[in-house]
Amino acid sequence: MCRAVSLFIWLLAVMLSFHVLFTRNAGADGINLNGEITYQDLDSKITNKITGQKFDSQTQILLQNYNLNLSKTIYPFLTFETGTLFELNETTIKSEGEKFETEERRLKPFVELKLNNPIYQASLKYTRTEIHQETTNAPNTDNFRDDYDAILGWNPVGLPEVIFRYNYTHSYDDPETVDLVDKLFTVNSNYTAWRELRFNYVYTRDDTENRLTGFDTLEQIHFGRAEYSHSFWDGRFFFDTNYRINYSTFKFSGGASAQAPLLRFLGLFSLDNTPQDGPALTVNNALVDGNLTASTGIDLGLNGDELTLTNIGVDLGSSVPVNEIQLWVDRRLTDPVANSFSWSVYASPDNLDTSTWTLVTTVSPAPFGTFENVFTISFPEVNTRFIKVVTRPLLDTVPGSPSFPNIFVTEMETFGTVSGASAQQTQKNIDWTYALNLRTRVTDKTTLGYNFFYNFRDQDPISNKRTELSNTLSLNHIFNEVFSTAGSLNRSDRSEGDFDIVEYNYSLLLKGGYLPTFDQTLTFSGRSQKGEDDSSDDASIILRSNARLYRGWSALVDFGYSWDRPEASDTTAESILLRASTNFVPNQMLTINLDYRQREIIEPEKDSRYDFTAEAFFVPTGALSFNARFNIVDRTGTDTRTLQNYAVTWSPFSEGALQFVFTYNETLASAENRRDTTIGPGFNWTISNHFFLEMFYNYQKTNTDSQKIESNNVFARFRFNF
Repeated sequence: MCRAVSLFIWLLAVMLSFHVLFTRNAGADGINLNGEITYQDLDSKITNKITGQKFDSQTQILLQNYNLNLSKTIYPFLTFETGTLFELNETTIKSEGEKFETEERRLKPFVELKLNNPIYQASLKYTRTEIHQETTNAPNTDNFRDDYDAILGWNPVGLPEVIFRYNYTHSYDDPETVDLVDKLFTVNSNYTAWRELRFNYVYTRDDTENRLTGFDTLEQIHFGRAEYSHSFWDGRFFFDTNYRINYSTFKFSGGASAQAPLLRFLGLFSLDNTPQDGPALTVNNALVDGNLTASTGIDLGLNGDELTLTNIGVDLGSSVPVNEIQLWVDRRLTDPVANSFSWSVYASPDNLDTSTWTLVTTVSPAPFGTFENVFTISFPEVNTRFIKVVTRPLLDTVPGSPSFPNIFVTEMETFGTVSGASAQQTQKNIDWTYALNLRTRVTDKTTLGYNFFYNFRDQDPISNKRTELSNTLSLNHIFNEVFSTAGSLNRSDRSEGDFDIVEYNYSLLLKGGYLPTFDQTLTFSGRSQKGEDDSSDDASIILRSNARLYRGWSALVDFGYSWDRPEASDTTAESILLRASTNFVPNQMLTINLDYRQREIIEPEKDSRYDFTAEAFFVPTGALSFNARFNIVDRTGTDTRTLQNYAVTWSPFSEGALQFVFTYNETLASAENRRDTTIGPGFNWTISNHFFLEMFYNYQKTNTDSQKIESNNVFARFRFNF
């Protein structure tokens, strides 16, 4: 019945759109048609050096993508839009006399009616997604999804803004293995009083029903925030305070257990080839902001750093049981691309430079959503506060990879199993925070600051309460035209279950601007932590020297010393840090960058690591450019790794509509005794404002102790836009 109603609504919308857009004296306000046709032929020969066996394989991919959108303004502020997306992905693999073919067709039409004026906004939208897949030696599959969206908003002058959203989604397939209904309702209200006082409230209700298994879940979230900021006395005193509360409940029925979402405290990220130890991951809160579509800046596509492992993690605030991670990306991936990623799951009780991360398991491949752009990574349950997944960005040897120069991560969600018997089929989470920031300019040369922070979190039935109280003092002072200083002292008191932790963080900076072309900065920083039964501390001192030697020539030198005593240890690790970097621009045509970094561990066991990078950019004319990059990494206990990249770009026409490119990339991974070489030409041609053509050919060669792989890769992409 629901399918018949959906089809009737769609046919009615199509007829209405044609009537509105193409009747006499009527025309479309906007018609947009764009498309892309991609072809790739990857021919590989694999030789097993041990047995002498040879294997040949050929992969051909034809991907077509067309998108048509039409819009018409019926009345002032009232707009009617309709359109459709069509994708066809054909993949053929030939290997050792066998042929394997896959064809996927994706059709996604929509119709929308929108009202948008300064006070009111409203919209009704229906979207239908159909995915048909045919695979050699496998039954055909059909997946369907009907989306109904409604929005009603009110934005009166001087009164709170309120927006209501309702989404009804029905996902099903043929043969009938999925029949899932999701009803999502949200209320978002914002109000600004006196410009400095701001209020925000969001209510979310997500009700899912599995019609095949009878398993239902209900998640409700209440989020409130109040902020006030103001400056006094001609800006000499600044006051800022905010209060935030998040209360959520998760209920389920029809099953013994369910995957319940866990509270996330911080998002974490780093590029590091040693995921089992430090350095600490840096904060990236876009990973946990609840936005499933906005990029976090983490790129898993071809433009990502394929030579360095990508570490993506979260801080759960306290140790909780977790057994599933959902990693969202910003686009739909083909099966070969999605299945090429390998996900290693690591857990750690802390996130420090001296941390030890324990490998939980490796998942390869992880299921990728049929309708949603999300990887679901399931693993054995682990009780931890910090958890991360480690993977390598997309390799250019993966069939279809040239179509994915960027794959941006948008969100990382964590889940744990909730048992109905132990939790009465209900989970409750509360998280609230109060913060106060004060800053005053005592004199024209002295500024004082104070920060107060308090956070309370509780997850039931885990019964794991966590509180944090933090006080921070800061000082900035200018002694004279040469010397200035800045310092801060922080005390943090944390309580997690039966454990109490006191932590001090401190830093002191002294800067000397001796000459307009030379300055130095001396920084001393450290941390001291004391728990119930143990303590730890670390500190470092670094001297940075900046010099502008000549016009177009600058240099930087860092010299530092650090020591670290971890928990449950009487041994202090000591190390010396050195970095030297220079940027040299002898003329407008040439730029040279050199960077050298070295770390020497002198206690308790000697260890050494250095990293040297040299880059050069040469642009003799506006139409011709050369660039080269050379990198060496050496670490005690492992072999030296070398990376070389070279590229030439030539634009024969002054407008740059046609560009020829020749690239050579070489990677030496001595730890694996592997040598990768990629070489080949290509071009980009902007035929007109509406037509674009891109083609390249690559010869790829991989040599290891056990095998040799030689590949010829031809890629072409044609795009149009009207």
